[in-house]
Amino acid sequence: MNQLIFYFAFAIGTFASSCFLYSIVIFCQTLDTVKGFSGIVFFFLFLPFPIFFLYTGYLLDHFSKKWVVVSFQFFLFISSFFLGAFTFLFQNHPLLLLLLAFVNGIGMTTVLPGRMAILREVMESHRLVFHTIAGNLLLIFAFGMSPLAVGWFREGYDYPNLFLILASLHFLSMIAFSLLRYEVRVQKQELNSQIVKPDTIPSFSANLKVVIEFLKVDSVSRQVMYMAILSMLALGPIQVILPKYVRNELGLGELARGTVLVFLGPGLFLGGILTILFHHLERKGLVLLIVFSLSSIFFLGFVPFGKPEATSFFLFCFGVTGGIVSSLLPAILQKRAPDGLRGRILSLYTVCFQFTPAVSGFLSAFLADTIGSQVTFGILGGVFLCFAFVSFFQYKELRQS
Repeated sequence: MNQLIFYFAFAIGTFASSCFLYSIVIFCQTLDTVKGFSGIVFFFLFLPFPIFFLYTGYLLDHFSKKWVVVSFQFFLFISSFFLGAFTFLFQNHPLLLLLLAFVNGIGMTTVLPGRMAILREVMESHRLVFHTIAGNLLLIFAFGMSPLAVGWFREGYDYPNLFLILASLHFLSMIAFSLLRYEVRVQKQELNSQIVKPDTIPSFSANLKVVIEFLKVDSVSRQVMYMAILSMLALGPIQVILPKYVRNELGLGELARGTVLVFLGPGLFLGGILTILFHHLERKGLVLLIVFSLSSIFFLGFVPFGKPEATSFFLFCFGVTGGIVSSLLPAILQKRAPDGLRGRILSLYTVCFQFTPAVSGFLSAFLADTIGSQVTFGILGGVFLCFAFVSFFQYKELRQS
């Protein structure tokens, strides 16, 4: 029963979060503001990650993970609720969206790694890799389906109703997480392992030093972190400027735009399924590097053909490779990270995984408004492909793992 509750809470929570990220970007693109404003808001959504990630990771390592997740998911709930209840206020004063995005980001800093960390408590230890991939599969499927879901909803309803629906999904997810039962086992583990709990939370530098020391020793985990950064560079342009390209340069409406972009979802889902089917195979690092190279090639096919069908096809192919990459990354880390560091390691991974698209989304939005979407995708695609080939030959330890 615990597992069913977890997957229900995980699924609707990640779906609401993914829909919110897509919705706030297209909402910003309807406002008359400065150049690249949607990219700036997107950047603020993830700005809290490098600021708070080690503190939230420490909370996950030393306190009840479910209550930490529930507490921080309240930030996601309140962000969606305020944007839905006071849409007119944000339309008249767009700069307030930066504050709201930052508040939402504070919640994501803990909720995203926290949901994965809870897996250790509610799943069998010998099935941890499988459930990590399955949980990540839900995450990437929710992300991929969000454009279609939002586009379908926007055909008949306005933005206030959309954001209020997302707030209600977050509320249901919070209730479900609070119903999980594993507190006694967590307390027993902490007592038996003699984890030292200082009276105050260690400083940022102290937490960071512990994580860095582990990464210095474990070269595979260190290279996985690098791969998380490199693989996520492509996600920013996809989330920020590809929806604008489909609307403005392909001339599609909300539902049609969502229909084009949704092909990323089935691709991600298929990639996750393939990872589950073959998760027992050795040399996961080699597979990771090969698939990452393929994803960079598919990225180059999004816009040069100027047809919705071509964009959808390459999005699907990119989704398959992205689903495999994003499933293998946390699975490798889950297996290698020690229990007392898992929360902080996953938090650092979440920063690499989530903050990188914020930076690339911000820069690509400004670049696209200056030189156009097609040229921007061409330049970025070439850069990503170079990164992929260099990584394949340079990360020897990961390639042999």
